[in-house]
Order: sequence, then C-alpha cells, then structure tokens
Amino acid sequence: MQKQVLVVDDEVTILLAFKKILQKPGINVDTAESIEDVKGLLNKNCYDAVIADLRLSGISGEEGLEVIRYAKECNPDTKVILMTAYGNQDVMKKAYSLGAAFYFEKPVSANVLKDALKNLGVT
Repeated sequence: MQKQVLVVDDEVTILLAFKKILQKPGINVDTAESIEDVKGLLNKNCYDAVIADLRLSGISGEEGLEVIRYAKECNPDTKVILMTAYGNQDVMKKAYSLGAAFYFEKPVSANVLKDALKNLGVT
C-alpha cells in the first residue's frame, strides 16, 4: 500500500530536496509551504507522516507546532517529525506534548530523516 508523507517548509529548495530524497516506489511525498497549504492537504489526504519545520513564514515563528496540532486532529495516527534551526528546550517540550514523534535541530541529514521514518514504520 502506498505510504503518504507531507513535508512542510517555507524554503522551496528544502522541499524539493526532501521530496527527491524521500519519494520512491511505495512512498508518495507532498509538499506545503504555508499553514494554509498544510490544512488544505490534511483535510483532503490521510498522511502516514508529516515532516514540518517550526518556522514557516507566519508571525508567531512557531507554525510547526500548529502543524502538529492540526495533523493530530485530522488523524491521531499520523506521525509528526518537527525540525527547527531555532530549537530550545521549551519548543522541544511543546512539540512532544502535542504528539510529535521526533524533534530534530537543523541541519538534519537525509539519513536521519530516513531512519526516523523507518522507525515510525513509514518506509
């Protein structure tokens, strides 16, 4: 069965790189640049995993936490990985309390993400 992964980041180059690295037979990768895109996709599709950056181009600087919340509301079984270049203990605690499976501080290598998805049973 096809696995569905959503990658969320406001940097298009990162989205394209992760899509190229993660997409393979059996795994479909969608991308989103904004919280609005994320909500639209989550309302239409059931994702096995969501990989989200903490900071999108919004005002709060913590849109990734909203992504976790929304993904879990849409489907409690969706696994969420949060990445950030602006990490701290508070953000990490919030991410895990909202249900994130993994929290990584950037830069995150492709292998780390692939291993995380494998641990979550997505690859």
